[in-house]
Amino acid sequence: MGTQWKDLPAPRAMTPAERAVLRALVGRAGVEALTAQAATARVTAVCACGCASVRLACEGPAVPRETVKALSDSGRDDYCAVQVRAGDVDVVAHVVHGILVELELFAGEGVKVEIPNIG
Repeated sequence: MGTQWKDLPAPRAMTPAERAVLRALVGRAGVEALTAQAATARVTAVCACGCASVRLACEGPAVPRETVKALSDSGRDDYCAVQVRAGDVDVVAHVVHGILVELELFAGEGVKVEIPNIG
């Protein structure tokens, strides 16, 4: 998926459903820094295709590179994804250089999705 972002005029608070799914997702990773970042996450952009993916801005400590590498499926120390499949929806928290940058909620290009309960 080639995400094209539509920037918001100002960051907004996450909806309760977005926050719940992000909290549950990062909870699966068991990394304190991700939990701290998720608690401060704000939405800065939405995906222009119409799916429910959002770009995030977070505060808090960065995840150490060695932890990112341990979480990465490819052994990279600069990127990892914490993910789960919920029915037809891929739910993914993207972490770049130790910072949560995106909550992806994707079921196909332009497909509207209900935010699943993954708790």
